[in-house]
Amino acid sequence: MAPKVKLTLNTEDATPLTNAVKRKKASNETLAEAWQRLASLKNNATDQRMLAEVKAAMEDGKIGREADAVAGNKRLSKAEVKRLWVQVKEIHKQEVLDDMVANMPNNYWLIQTVERLDEFLAILDDEDEAAFDVETTGTNVWQDYLVGHVLGAVKADIHAYIPVRHITEETQLDADYVKERLRPYYENPKLKKVAHNGKFDMHMLDREGILLRGLNWDTQEAMKLLNENEPRYALKKLVTKYLNIPSLTYGELFGKIGFQEVSSLIVAASYAIKDSDVTIKLKEFQLKHMKRFPEILEYYERVEVPFIETLFEMETTGYEIDLDFAERYAEDLCQKFEALRSDIFTVIGEVDLDSPAQLKATLNSCLGLKLESTDAKKALAPIANDYPVIADILAYKKQVKLYSTYFNVIPDLVDKATGKLHANFNGNGTKTGRLSSGKDEEATAKDGTVNLQNQPKPARIMYLAPKGYALVSGDWSQQEIRCLAYFTQEPVLLEAYRTGRDVYSSLAAETFNKTYEECGDGTTYRDAAKRVLLSIVYGTTKYGLSTQLKIDVSEAQILIDKVMSTMPNVVAFINENNRTVARKGYVSMDKNQRKRRLPAIKQNPSWSQRNRVYRQATNAIIQGSAAIQSKITMNALAQLCRTKRSEGKDWRIWCTIHDEAILQVPDNFTQDELIEFEDIMLNSYVFGNVPNKTDIAIMRRWGEGVTKEEWFKK
Repeated sequence: MAPKVKLTLNTEDATPLTNAVKRKKASNETLAEAWQRLASLKNNATDQRMLAEVKAAMEDGKIGREADAVAGNKRLSKAEVKRLWVQVKEIHKQEVLDDMVANMPNNYWLIQTVERLDEFLAILDDEDEAAFDVETTGTNVWQDYLVGHVLGAVKADIHAYIPVRHITEETQLDADYVKERLRPYYENPKLKKVAHNGKFDMHMLDREGILLRGLNWDTQEAMKLLNENEPRYALKKLVTKYLNIPSLTYGELFGKIGFQEVSSLIVAASYAIKDSDVTIKLKEFQLKHMKRFPEILEYYERVEVPFIETLFEMETTGYEIDLDFAERYAEDLCQKFEALRSDIFTVIGEVDLDSPAQLKATLNSCLGLKLESTDAKKALAPIANDYPVIADILAYKKQVKLYSTYFNVIPDLVDKATGKLHANFNGNGTKTGRLSSGKDEEATAKDGTVNLQNQPKPARIMYLAPKGYALVSGDWSQQEIRCLAYFTQEPVLLEAYRTGRDVYSSLAAETFNKTYEECGDGTTYRDAAKRVLLSIVYGTTKYGLSTQLKIDVSEAQILIDKVMSTMPNVVAFINENNRTVARKGYVSMDKNQRKRRLPAIKQNPSWSQRNRVYRQATNAIIQGSAAIQSKITMNALAQLCRTKRSEGKDWRIWCTIHDEAILQVPDNFTQDELIEFEDIMLNSYVFGNVPNKTDIAIMRRWGEGVTKEEWFKK
């Protein structure tokens, strides 16, 4: 038998040969073949655009291949193309800037001399309306600063940029000199102003000591009324889409540098001045369309535009934070959730409580459960009474969130210059027109602001009235339900509001055939009626209601049917809303002052999608109409504060949270002045024959209020 021979391949010896073959193959591949090969790969839309742009740049001789790739006789790779694309984009950016300068219209003026400024202001003297914009170092209105002024004379169609703080050796006028020359125009209420996101510009001018007056049109807010479903409201995006005026964004042209770093003033001017020009054109486009809907136009001019100034004043007031209290509370929270974590680990062992996957597996294993998720509301809360460790987990998560989102974050957001925390309010933060603040539930350190709409009650006590001041609060009692009563004229609701009885107890008594006294606060009858009624307003499904009440879905549906059987007008209202949205694709708020467009209903929706739109339709009418009431009232309160300030009393609009409005006032306010406040809350906007009701509280610390009787007794 022949001996066995073991063969070992020398792969190292083969490597040079393999590489030589690859180099030979690369050297034989033409550039055209390389592009064809890359195009045949699995490319997404961005990849395809990248390949096309780099290929075109090579063919035009703008770029060549990388030197090391050529020296190494390497095939053109996708990685190399990606690196070359960075160069191509920079070349394109410079070409765009060069083209902007070369083709800058004659009616775009870069003002660098007193004589040219005099000439422009003489033109502005003959104008009734002007566009304005400010260029800045960034978007934080409390820390960034103004770099230049953009102004547009509407009738003359002349637009100017006045640089004042660019880092450049080119000539620019003194910032203080320009400020004083422009002050009479900015502060003249008779000169109507047009802007895009004007609240930002108002803040930056305020930092310069200029109080803008006469804001007449804001193209950003107008677009939110014309199309609340718009994906982006940036000026460049809107004019590109609606006016067919190609406009690159700031980031696309200048990257991440501040505008003060744009040292070529003609480049800066060619970019900045265009904003004035297109803002006026966009306003004309919007006005043309809004005139087709006179109720919306009238509402926009009467309510939404003044509301911008209301929000500006509210943001400027700011919030004093009790930093010592916040620190003590944060330490206490840490001790509490550490103790809870220790107790939890004793029962189920050590596990990452912030990992849904780990927590679910551990709970199922240790407790014999079959949880599909660890969602706090849907999965854990319904069984917390049966499992003490789950109650501890819920308490732990609540306290960790309170610590990490609020008490450990908010003190760091206090502005060093003002000593206060500031919010950034969005007047049309939701598609129904309700207010929002911040970008999400978390404190937003990027712009130095916080989301006040989601401050939990334990966090609110950090917020103080300044020394010598008080916070006067009024909230609309059952704002949305009163709105529902107005639209439906449902007898059981109207009678409750007419007699001053509790609306939920009245509905419960009618539904369950009980006496009013048997359906008092805390009873299951009242709770069930309340949740069903609120489900109409907030668009909650039977599934959501079953979770809230901890009952089967079938039981939830029976309950809904039972409560609704006592409100035929509400049923008819909902059915009519469903027919309207199915026919028109939208519903209208009170007095047709704004619309909620729901295009999904026209896109062959599934059964569940259609029902979702139906719920949104009724919800939008109620929520949107309540938002109209809130804004009109807030504007009236802001005007009250201005009147008081003109009398030497430092009244400030402080905040609005959901259905609550709060003023910051000197603590020596009188009962008559409190009546003025209450009258505005009650009578600024009434839903027909349904009276408003407001609960008044006076506070030194937000959330710790006393009644007006208790306040004046002291």
